[in-house]
Parts: sequence; structure tokens; C-alpha cells
Amino acid sequence: MRNQRLTLWLLLAMLVIATNSVFYFKILSGPSHEERNITVILRSSNVRIDFWQAVNMGAEAAAKEMGFTIKVVGPLSESDSDTQIQLLEEAIERKPQAIVIAPIMNDRMRSTLFKANELGIKLVIINMSPDKLPSHVVVSSDHIEGGRLAAQTSVEQTAGYAVIAMISDNANSIVSEERLQGMQSELAGYKDSSLLGVYYADNSEDRAYQIANKLIQSNTRFNTFITLNESASQGVARALKEQDRVDDINLIGFDSSSDEVQLLESGIMKSSIVQKPFNMGYLGVKTALNLIDGDTTEPITYIDSNVITKGNMFTAENQKLLFPFINSK
Repeated sequence: MRNQRLTLWLLLAMLVIATNSVFYFKILSGPSHEERNITVILRSSNVRIDFWQAVNMGAEAAAKEMGFTIKVVGPLSESDSDTQIQLLEEAIERKPQAIVIAPIMNDRMRSTLFKANELGIKLVIINMSPDKLPSHVVVSSDHIEGGRLAAQTSVEQTAGYAVIAMISDNANSIVSEERLQGMQSELAGYKDSSLLGVYYADNSEDRAYQIANKLIQSNTRFNTFITLNESASQGVARALKEQDRVDDINLIGFDSSSDEVQLLESGIMKSSIVQKPFNMGYLGVKTALNLIDGDTTEPITYIDSNVITKGNMFTAENQKLLFPFINSK
């Protein structure tokens, strides 16, 4: 009987030791792949916006590679800040370990991001430089460098005599402001090139068309349009075709939607500064994982852009940038 009691006590002691070992192993080793919980909030979840769909693909690829799933959400419109803030607040209530977000910035968004930060949720900001944000962990295209590339390209295409009309989305866009800063910095090095003016089309193709028509018909001396988004590129392209000015006024755009690829191939758009949205989504999620696991993380990761023209658009590297959906299959 005494031996039976001793055996029972030994079994209980071994059980306690085993349970504690598992408990402390989980604490020390950090969350498993299955326990990792990351929410990705895009500027838009609209399937017709190629840029954000490519970001989504990159984020999903990173999660799949690491063996877990993520939740990806976003408003339909890239300017719908109210819905994006609501999605962020809902994510905060679920208390994920990390949120990867491409924020539509305003005061409410800034305060909501601070709230997430205060609750201990890891934050990774994508597609935006660190500007008074509650997190210094940023994965973004270098928009200043993108603006510099656009200005440099315009100078090269006009033999050093670029006079540029820039059409932006709106005056409150941090991305557009940084691209303008890069353009101005680059143009300062060329005495015979200049910026005619900055015009705002508020993400409207029709508004960009009207601005371009007015400038063309005013007989103002300029030779280049630089458009900072797809709607502006489409509106300016329409005006150039109607006014038969495709050959003597250059159009330089940003990004690589299917419509912009067609403009490049037809020669209406002379160049486009193309970001790498797939890389942004992929690195955004990988950075969030590093934060969760306590690994060393760079505070800012910049992703470069490529200058795509009709002459180089069919190279293998540029085909991957222009057609990420095809090349990912």
C-alpha cells in the first residue's frame, strides 16, 4: 500500500512538472504560427484597383509562407476615411497582435492609431512616410525619390528644357506632397527646367481633363504633364488625344493600372513611375511578424520604384511589375 501511494505521488509530481514545462515553453518561445493574429487594412479593397489588390497579394503570400492566415479589409473608395477608421476601430476591439495599415490620414485616424498603440497592438504603416505617426515602423515606397525620378525623366525627355504642369489629387495628400518635394529638389539642379504649376483634380478624371484642356488651349508654354494618380493620367491622356498634342506634350504618370499600361503601350504616356505594391504588402506582414516575435526591426523600410517606358516595358523584370497577377500564378 505504501509503495502504491509513493508511486501515485511520483506520477502527480511528474504531471505538475510536465504541465509547467509546457506553460513556460510557450511563454519563452512566443506565439506559434497558428496563434499569430494580424489584420491588414488597405486604403481600398476595390477589386478594380490593381495597386491595392497587388498589396493584398503580397500580404497573403507572406502569411502563407509563414503558415498562418491574415484578415484583410478596406473601404471601397480610397478617400473613404470614415469607413477605414471604423474598420480600424473594429480591428482594435478584436485585439490582434499587429495591424498593418495604409492609412487615409486625418486627425481622427491619427488619434485612433494612437489608441491601438497604447493598447499594445503592434503597428506597421505602409505606403506612407513617418509623419507624426504613433509608430515609427514604416514600410513604404520612397515618394520623394519617386518625385525626383519623375522630374529627372521629364528633363531627359525634353533635352534639359522641361516645363512641367503637375496634376495631383488633393492638397492634403502626404504622398503627393512628398512627390512634389522630390520634383522640386531635382528641378533645382537644372537652370532651364521648371515647374509651371500644381493643379488639383480631387481624384476626378473629368476634372483632370478640364484642367489639361484649359492649359493646352491657353497657349501657355509648357511641354510636360506629370500626373500623380490614375484618374489624372486618364483625364490628361483624353485631352492630349482630342487636342492632337500627344507628340509635343509628354505625359509622365505614376503606377501601372491596366489602363495606364495601355497608355504606355500606345505611346500616349511616355513614362510611368511604377511602385512595387506586392513587395510592400509582403514586407509589411513580415515586419509585423518580426515585431510580434521581438526580432530586430528596421524603423523605416523604403521600397524603390522603376521608370517604365514603351521601350523597356517588355523586359522580364518590368513585366513582373506591370502584370503581378499573371506572374504570381
